[in-house]
Parts: sequence; structure tokens; C-alpha cells
Amino acid sequence: MKHILLTLLLLALTAVVSAQSGAAPEPRLSYIVCDWGLITIEESTGQPSSYIHITFPTDYSAVEGSTFTLSGTGAGLFEGNVIVEVVAEGDVPLFNGTTVLQTQEPGSAGDWSIDVDLGTLEQATRVVARVYSTSPEDGSTVAYDSLRLNANSSFGLPYVKLTNPTVGAGVSTNLLLVEGMAGAAFENNIVVEVKDAQTGETLASTPATIQTDELGGSGPFSVEVSFDAEPGTGITITASQPSVAVTDTGDMADYGYAIVNPLGRTYERLLMVRSDDPILGAKDVCAITRSEFENAHIQPLIINNVTVLATRSMMPLVQVSIDAAGSSNCPSPLRTRTVRTDDTYAIETYLDITQPAACTTDLSPIPLQVSLGTLPNPDFKVTVNGEVAG
Repeated sequence: MKHILLTLLLLALTAVVSAQSGAAPEPRLSYIVCDWGLITIEESTGQPSSYIHITFPTDYSAVEGSTFTLSGTGAGLFEGNVIVEVVAEGDVPLFNGTTVLQTQEPGSAGDWSIDVDLGTLEQATRVVARVYSTSPEDGSTVAYDSLRLNANSSFGLPYVKLTNPTVGAGVSTNLLLVEGMAGAAFENNIVVEVKDAQTGETLASTPATIQTDELGGSGPFSVEVSFDAEPGTGITITASQPSVAVTDTGDMADYGYAIVNPLGRTYERLLMVRSDDPILGAKDVCAITRSEFENAHIQPLIINNVTVLATRSMMPLVQVSIDAAGSSNCPSPLRTRTVRTDDTYAIETYLDITQPAACTTDLSPIPLQVSLGTLPNPDFKVTVNGEVAG
């Protein structure tokens, strides 16, 4: 018998409860605001079955001389094959070689390494190292990584790289934390700017210092920025450094995009998908996802338990925790759609079976966290797959 539990709790307590119970951390979320409502994207935090990473040297660093060792990790590569290419500006080939992933068993994770000799180079030659592995069936690339280096030099390349906030993340206007990495900047300083993505208006601008003991060295930076913007506003974040020479061709700036408090609003419709959902590959995502609310080709999940968490306020921020069950192995996209009718919020969580797929028939736990945003009043009703919560 399905058990639906409605519990009004402070959302601030959920992190404490999760920590005490040993629950897995909540997935990383990003958002897209459409004219019809909000798309929530659950980012995949797991390592893909096939991957390749360069771990040494670091991106934008210097290589003294023209010979160096390139090394990294990988998994799921056919026969452990790793292909390495190094090119100069203009895609001029300098090196091509292969190596093998060292693993204890086929398909498992392991390390790889290769000695690179670029031959005779001019001082401070900017190069790109590409590392990849291909499929034996069609030759397509199944794993890829790359980095930029300043070869035959003692100085790294000028660059800026934003790491936080992530693209599409929901952020606060009160002390937004901007983080990243940068190097070879004049006096180790960069500038962080926040702008309204629609109007281009500058909302905040502040300097940040690269944490490095070397003048012109490489290291992390972080700065907290405050600004005024309405919930749901898209913002661009720019971290940049001034050019120290006309010939500099490094990545002197990096750009990010985020959304101000996306759950600080009320939405008529909400759609939650996973980051690998093919629906996100559409040219006009908002137009395609609008039609998802009319999709009748669905297979609802089994619902075992529902908990509704809400802030105690006249305009509560509401999150619905769903203990669902479905196939443990199914390529069909998992989606959750919510439609508001007055003060009733109808949630449907399901597999999209528009394109038939072979799924296992077992029922495995599928935990879901669905945020409804800030509701206009505390008197609301929630249903999940037709069952009333409460």
C-alpha cells in the first residue's frame, strides 16, 4: 500500500538530517528559466564508464625545453589504447604517439604515461596536447582531454578559468562566491564583473587576487560579490585580466552564467530532467520542453513515500522528497513534471517511452528531490502520480 507522508519542516534542517542519517549528498542542480516555467537539471556527478584525463603537467603551465612527460588516468578504453597529439598554433603537428593504460583488468581504471619530444622549438612556443581513445567499431572518439602549454619556457601562459558558480546554477545576490584559477596576471590581480544577461547592465565589479607566492604565478582566486537583482534573473559572470603584451594569446578571460534565486519565484509549470536527457540537445530547449507537458507516452514510477518540506512563512519555499521505484537498467529518460492549478501542484514522475526501449523488470529505489519554488501562500496541496500527499 502506498504511503504518503506530509511533513512541514524547515528546509534548513534537511542538511542536518541527511548528515545524521548518512544519506548521500544532494545532486548538483542547474536551471533554465523559460516563459512557461522552470527546467531543473540534475547534473551527473559520477565518473563515466569511459574517460581519459591528463593529470600532468597542469593546464596553461610552462615546459622547460622541448621534452617532457605527459601522464594521466583513464578507464573503459579499448585495449587500453591512448593516442597523444601535440600541435603548435595553427594546428601544426609537433608530436604523435601512442601509449597504453596500465590496469589490473580490462576496462578498469588505471594510469598512462608517455615521453613527448617536440624537437627544435622557438622560445615560448604555445602548444596544445590532445589525448584521446577511439572505438574499434567505427573509429569514433570515446574519451578525450586536452591542455595548453608554454613549451621551451619558464613562464606559464596567461589565463583565467572560472570554477564556481557552475553554468546555470542558482545563486544568491548576497555574497555570491566566485572562484577559479588564473595565472601570469599583472601583479597577480584580476577583475570579476557581474552583469544582467538580458540588459547587459553591470551589477557589480570587484578585484580579486590570485593566491600564489610567485609574481605572475598560477593559483586559485576567490571573491564574494553582492548585487541587486530579482529572482529568476540571468546573470553573466566575467573574470578577466588585462593584457600585459599585444602578442598575448592566452585565455585572458572566462565567462559564466547563473540564475538569481531561481526557486524564489512561483512557477505554473516545472520540469526536472537529468543532464544526459536528449531533450536538452534541442536547438530551442524551452520550446521542446513545453510540449513535454502534453506527452502521453509515459510509464509512471511506483511511489512508495513522499515527504513535503516547506519553510514556515506566508510564502513557503517547498521541496518534495519522493521515494520512487523503477527499472534498475533503462535507457528511457527519467523526467518529473509539475503543473500548478490554483494552489494544487500535480507532480508526475515517469519514464518517457516515446521511443520504446528494453528495460529490466525489477523495481529498484529511485530517490527524487523536486523543488516547487516559492509558493504564493502556505495553503497548498501536492499530488504525486495521482496520490494526494497528506
